[in-house]
Amino acid sequence: MYTKTELYHPEDPENLKRRHDAWRTAVWLIAVAALVACVLFCVFTNTANADRMELWAVAVFAAAGWVVIYLSTFTVAALAHEGDHARRMLAAEKTVIRGRVKMERETVRIHKSISVRRLTVTERDRTRHLYVDACRATALERVLGGEERICELDVAGGYVTAFVVHHEST
Repeated sequence: MYTKTELYHPEDPENLKRRHDAWRTAVWLIAVAALVACVLFCVFTNTANADRMELWAVAVFAAAGWVVIYLSTFTVAALAHEGDHARRMLAAEKTVIRGRVKMERETVRIHKSISVRRLTVTERDRTRHLYVDACRATALERVLGGEERICELDVAGGYVTAFVVHHEST
């Protein structure tokens, strides 16, 4: 008997929302801390230290700005996209596809969406290209071991939601 590995679980959207909210709070705290630091630099500025305080204010605000932009783009927004995707996958109607599966090594980031890994599924009479969420691809990658294997895939909207790997003799 083969066991099906589900890539999406009902608690995933809520867990992703909590992580998203925590990171968003952290980004706001960084921004507020930088603003407070710059205000303090202005408060404690006098004619003797004006050049130094200006340099510190610019450096702190620039560094914090880049950190906020990076975290907002690659963590907060990514978690929001991941949560939306998980909700869609859990609600979508699934179809079952069986064939020889090969996973590509590179990860592709879809603009304003999730990062994915591409799968090539060769059925008897045709080849399909599907995607698996890069954050959830580890389990499938581990069982494929970089090789092509016969799998049964649950698919929703072109994305793999669950899989079963079969022995070559079946």
